[in-house]
Amino acid sequence: MKNQDLCEERIEKIIKVSWESQKDEVPETLEGKLLHDAHMIEGGKTYLIVKTLCTGTARGQSLEQTLDFIESHVLGKGECYLPEAQAVYFDMQQFAGTFIKELREGLQTPSLR
Repeated sequence: MKNQDLCEERIEKIIKVSWESQKDEVPETLEGKLLHDAHMIEGGKTYLIVKTLCTGTARGQSLEQTLDFIESHVLGKGECYLPEAQAVYFDMQQFAGTFIKELREGLQTPSLR
C-alpha cells in the first residue's frame, strides 16, 4: 500500500477494517461492521448449507458427519451487528435449521436409502 502512495493513517484504517471483518472478531468501526456482516450474509439464505455441504464433501466427510458439523458449528453460531444484516442472518439460520431437520428426517425414511 505504501507503493501506492497511501498515507500511514489510511493504511492503518484498511488493516483495522480488514481485521474486524473476520467472522470471529468483534468489529468496532462502522466499516468493520459493514464488511463483517457482508461476509456473514454473503450468498443468501442457502449459503450456509451449500458452503458446508461442499466443504464437507471436499474434506471426504460422510453426509452424516457434515450434518453433525453443521449442527454443532454453524447453527446458532455467528452474529451480525447491523439490524439489516441481523434480519438476513436470522433467515439464513432458520432456513438452515429447517433444511437440516428435514434432511435428517428424509435420511431416516426407508424409501430414500
